[in-house]
Amino acid sequence: MRDGFKQLIIGYLFVLIKIHIVVDILPDFIGYIFIYNGIKKIATTSAQSYEKLKILSAIIAIFSVPNFFLSDQMIQQSIWWGYYVIALSLLKVILVYFLFDILRVVARLLPSDEALLSTKRMYTWYMTIILGSLFFQSILMNFPIFMIQSVSIFIVILVLIIEISFLVYLRNMQKRFPDNNLFNRYA
Repeated sequence: MRDGFKQLIIGYLFVLIKIHIVVDILPDFIGYIFIYNGIKKIATTSAQSYEKLKILSAIIAIFSVPNFFLSDQMIQQSIWWGYYVIALSLLKVILVYFLFDILRVVARLLPSDEALLSTKRMYTWYMTIILGSLFFQSILMNFPIFMIQSVSIFIVILVLIIEISFLVYLRNMQKRFPDNNLFNRYA
């Protein structure tokens, strides 16, 4: 179980961090492969079905390959690449939605209800901020020019905070499970 969370953390770090020198040094598709492996280990250990996530992880890994070559300048020059980035963001949100379904079941395996409560809280905050940011990005062009910059900065800061919080949440979930995967929920 701990190794599955470790794979998720590494995968989301690959997806979150973008260092672009000719190509992306930490490619997203490698991150999604790590995420898939982490989901597989967590779902297998907790005896859950992860068919939707398996298919979605494969689709998003393939769909994110062009992102390996795209720089921010290329995205800004073509409106079609802008749609690609939005579609990739939506696929990531769907992936996280299904991931939280598995994480809720995994949190119920722990002896205290604290993990389940933190999972529900993280789910609510993550989805609210990410979906809200996608919504505001779509209507941002209708704002007055002086507001666009400040709203964009605010959105970027909020998304960065929630993404880092999600990584911290995954790390805390990893710490809650014993090393040997032998645990029982106390009734």
